[in-house]
Amino acid sequence: MDKERTKLVNAIRAAARPAPRKQGAAYLGTVSRTLNVSTAELRAQAREWVRANEDAPAADVLRLCDGLFAGKTHQEKALGAIILSYAHAARRAASQKRIEDWLDDLHGWAEVDALCSNVFQYEEMLSDWGNWKALLNRLSRDANINKRRASLVLLTGPVRYSGDARLSALAFALVGRLRSERDILITKAVSWLLRNLTLRHEGEVAAYLEANEAKLPRVAVRETLRKLRTGTKSGKSARRR
Repeated sequence: MDKERTKLVNAIRAAARPAPRKQGAAYLGTVSRTLNVSTAELRAQAREWVRANEDAPAADVLRLCDGLFAGKTHQEKALGAIILSYAHAARRAASQKRIEDWLDDLHGWAEVDALCSNVFQYEEMLSDWGNWKALLNRLSRDANINKRRASLVLLTGPVRYSGDARLSALAFALVGRLRSERDILITKAVSWLLRNLTLRHEGEVAAYLEANEAKLPRVAVRETLRKLRTGTKSGKSARRR
C-alpha cells in the first residue's frame, strides 16, 4: 500500500491552495504541517479511493491507514480517518491495539476527533464490548492528554445513537474519572459527552449534574444545563417545523 499512500499524499498536495488555512496548526492543536485543503476535498478523495479499491483486503486498507496516520501533514491523518469511516470491513477489522497505536500519532482536538467521533459505531463496540471497554478505560488513564480526550470522544456517537446501559455506565464512569481536569481538551469533551447522554438518559444526566455540579468543569455544567432546558448547546430553542 506504499504506492497507494504516495498517490493519496500527492493528490492532497495537488489540491492544496496557496493561501494559508484560516484555521492553522495552533487552532487545530496539531504538531504537523497543515495544508489549505478543504474537508470536502478530503472526503471526495476518500470516497473515490474506497470505491476504486472496494475489493482490497481489510489488512491492506489498515496498512494504508497506518501510513496516513503516521504522515507528516494534518491532512494525511484526517484522510486516514475518513477512509476508515467509509471502509466498513477494514474498520471492523481494526484491533483496539491498532487504534491505540494510531492515537500515538494524533495531536490536538481536530485529529483526535477525526478518528474518534462517529467513525466507530455502537454496534461494533457492543459486539466486542470487553475489548472496547478495556481500551476506553486504558485511554482515560493514559499520560497522553490526547488519548484521554479520545476515551470520551469515542463514546459521544455511541451514546447518541444507542441507549444501551453498558455505554452510558462507562460514559458516566469516564466523566467521573476526568472531570477534575481543566485543560480545554478535556473540559469540552466532558461537556460533549454529557450533552449527548441527555438524548437517551435525560433523567440520569440531570441527577448527575445535581450531585456533581461542584466537581464538574463549569463549561460542562453550563452547556449541559442549556441542553437539558432547550434541547440545544447554545441555549436557543430548536426550531419547530
